[in-house]
Amino acid sequence: MMSRLGLVFVFASLGVLIMAPAALAKRADAAEAPPACPPIPSIQSIQVQPESFTLTDGRDVRRVLVVGIAQDGQRFDLSDDAKFSTDAAVVTVDADHYLIPHAAGSATVTVQALGKSATIPVKVLSAEQPPVRYVREVMPTMSKAGCNAGACHGSLNGKNGFKLSLRGYDPEFDYNALVNELQGRRIDRVQPERSLMLLKPTAAVPHEGRQVIRPGSRQYELIDRWIKEGAKSEPLAARATSVEVLPPTIALDLPGRSQHVIVLAHYADGSVRDVTRDAILSSNNEDVAKLDGSRVIAYRRGEGAVQIRYEGNYGVANVAVMGDRAGFAAAPMPENNFIDKAVNAKLARQKIQSSELCTDADFVRRLYLDLTGTVPSGSVARAFVEDKTPSQQKRERLADQLMGNSDFVAFWSNKWADLLQCNSKTLGENGVWVFREWIRQSVAQDKPYDQFVRELITAEGSSATNPAVNYFRTLRETGKITEDVSQTFLGVRFNCNKCHDHPFERWTQEQYYQFGAFFARVAFKPGASADEEVVFNNYNGGEVVHPKTARAVEPVVPYGAQPSINNARSRQGAFADWLVSRDNPYFARSYANRVWSYFFGRGIIDPVDDIRASNPPVNPELLDALTRDFVSSKFDVRHLIKAIVTSRTYQLSVKSNTWNADDRINFSHALPRRLTAEQMMDAVAMVTGVRERVPGLPDNMRSVYLADGMTSDGAGNDFLKLFGRPKRETACECERTTNVSLAHALSLINGPMISDAVTDGGNQLARLVAAQPDNRKVIEEMYYSILNRPPTEAELASIDLGTGPHRLEVTQDLAWALLNSPAFLFNR
Repeated sequence: MMSRLGLVFVFASLGVLIMAPAALAKRADAAEAPPACPPIPSIQSIQVQPESFTLTDGRDVRRVLVVGIAQDGQRFDLSDDAKFSTDAAVVTVDADHYLIPHAAGSATVTVQALGKSATIPVKVLSAEQPPVRYVREVMPTMSKAGCNAGACHGSLNGKNGFKLSLRGYDPEFDYNALVNELQGRRIDRVQPERSLMLLKPTAAVPHEGRQVIRPGSRQYELIDRWIKEGAKSEPLAARATSVEVLPPTIALDLPGRSQHVIVLAHYADGSVRDVTRDAILSSNNEDVAKLDGSRVIAYRRGEGAVQIRYEGNYGVANVAVMGDRAGFAAAPMPENNFIDKAVNAKLARQKIQSSELCTDADFVRRLYLDLTGTVPSGSVARAFVEDKTPSQQKRERLADQLMGNSDFVAFWSNKWADLLQCNSKTLGENGVWVFREWIRQSVAQDKPYDQFVRELITAEGSSATNPAVNYFRTLRETGKITEDVSQTFLGVRFNCNKCHDHPFERWTQEQYYQFGAFFARVAFKPGASADEEVVFNNYNGGEVVHPKTARAVEPVVPYGAQPSINNARSRQGAFADWLVSRDNPYFARSYANRVWSYFFGRGIIDPVDDIRASNPPVNPELLDALTRDFVSSKFDVRHLIKAIVTSRTYQLSVKSNTWNADDRINFSHALPRRLTAEQMMDAVAMVTGVRERVPGLPDNMRSVYLADGMTSDGAGNDFLKLFGRPKRETACECERTTNVSLAHALSLINGPMISDAVTDGGNQLARLVAAQPDNRKVIEEMYYSILNRPPTEAELASIDLGTGPHRLEVTQDLAWALLNSPAFLFNR
């Protein structure tokens, strides 16, 4: 069964399904040459950063940024072209524009660039060279050279018998490895130049990593001097406590433009040092901007961030490349609520024009899918489109009608069943249904988010009488509880710091075990029946032991005010007090961001469960406003959803314009989202009246009611597995997939689900053809039922259902083609 009409739709569908990933592929090649630097416009004045300096000793050198300011306020980096002079022999300036102390005293440094000048007051406390410090100087030097990277001696087993802590997270361990292991051969205090610590990285002796430090370089001289001075250790407290990045944001007008950055380390004693040369910088979007040392180079229009890593401290500078926006004229953008205000402000800064509103037909289908997980019936879609009530008014009314109905409850319960890992592998067949029902009741009751989470975290008792304890049953082990609670309710991935300090964030190994100590006393015992289990607190013991010290770790939260354990019923109770607090900066923020992603296909921070400094929000003001509103509503999830779906931003069309066609992160137009496995199966059933048999469910129930992630084989479950329904074994949103591939396309075209539903003799298509002799009305009804919109005149003119016995077959062909079209398979 396939007419030429069907083939046209199939090839159109395949074009989207197969080519879309290629269209999103990276355009930039690693070896791509940077664009030519465009001319700098007329400069009105220049500024320097930092504006003044106090240099404490002979190795306290500082770099200067020179910024030119144009008439329109645009800022340009002039550092490479600036000339420096000084009125005293207190400091000199080297070729890289570092101020170098030469004598104690004060001086004024004059900077000139493009005919403009500025001055820098400088004070030198001492020009003496202090002893080289192991923690402050030697460790950063080794990190910069890559000695303790994961691909080198920082790997799990080290390299060639020499192991260092990953990225230098344990200086004491590294000091012992350098100074005491191998009979002290790595350090030769008598002949420092014969130390393996110098011979290996300079490749003076065979070194698998080849030469990473040049003889005579600053790095070489530092290590050489440290050895000559006795290779002394230094307390860990001497490490930097934070880093500061200048400039904190980088705005570049055109590809080819560049901006130097400065990294300042702050220490507990109040001192500040320029550590730009030893900091490790990386770009999170090399398609937009790349790094040449500490210089950020714009490659093409877009946004990204530069991550700065220095000895366990992390900073980030957001990067925006405007690109050629000649001819752009901002048009007023209406605002329905605070969401639109924040989105429009960002669009104005980036010179992006939002799309027009979507049609009523697009909106009714979009809202049904996003709120209830299914499509509206043809009659509902037609009634909404033909309703003459003002558009915004009827759209808000529809949101109110759908919010909280049975389909809404089932769909949002399914999302939580994914995140809370509702599966029979860990809970048993009875436990999985009991837990799923507790989730459903919580959503149906519109339980405040903080209360919902508190009940999960503090749950105790029988799995039969208190279903919330099934959350601990499915996680079971203290380490998994630590990692999944953090990822699910804070959006922070704590698993990376189980074995060592987090390589890309501030979280430490110590914090991992302190976090886990709150759950160390969660214990399990058999219940009265075979499928029952009791979760309780083992007050007589249960501690987390740190693998490094072999000592029990006290429960301590990783940030914020410490909760009172003595005043709480249990450690979990104290933890819950801290977790769900209005003042917890991650709790409400992470869920507001997660909910946002359900409506836009990406989070303001994306991935939503990987919140870190190097993954900043694309619109911080938007996320802040969304979080504040969520908290002020007392964690009312439906209030949050209502604010999102009634915003103009949510209602924008997928059709782009000249000024937003390249935007995929600023929410200037809707992005098509492939239907989830359950949405697709339920939509086909709604349209045809034929429901695919799903093992584990009664015949009349939607697939979102399937409680268990561990499904048996069967046509329905096989389809769900192929289209990305998760097994529910992890806390990651990524376990559910909505990717598109040839396998998906072939399943839709040749698989039994759509084909059997369309050709079933008792389906809605057969009844429609039998009851309606007017072909035009049949076509209109099919378009409203399948695509939730009326057909265009061109579509009506191109489709002929014919007459007689073949009329049903052609109608089935049309339905099959529409069901395989992108307009059906994607939420637009």
